[in-house]
Amino acid sequence: MAKHTFELTTEASAMLKQYRENRRSLGVKVSYNDIASEAIKLYCLSQQRDRAEEIFEKAMEHRFQKFESRLASMVAAVGVDVAMILSETLETIAAYEENQGKKYQDIYQELRQEGVALFNRHRAFKLDAFK
Repeated sequence: MAKHTFELTTEASAMLKQYRENRRSLGVKVSYNDIASEAIKLYCLSQQRDRAEEIFEKAMEHRFQKFESRLASMVAAVGVDVAMILSETLETIAAYEENQGKKYQDIYQELRQEGVALFNRHRAFKLDAFK
């Protein structure tokens, strides 16, 4: 293995000497190379942990965004259905009384379109309001 020499700052050199003295006082023989190797390993492990946390945070953020989007879609669909049911209740009676020959599917499609239009006009239910 190739030997490398590092120039340390005065503070780093003092910290290294202090660490070595502490280890020796505990009865552990340790060289500067061992200390440097351990420090490099710990640094690399901390970098890997930080990267793993970053990846996890991005994955969770993506999941939350998908969840919010799906929840907003569900709220929108429920709102359309409620608007449709309310308008259907009022208009179906009038439609049957006026046009006895009209098919139920036609009435349903018309009311569905009106419900969507009513829902889209209401500012609180716009999908952009959920972001």
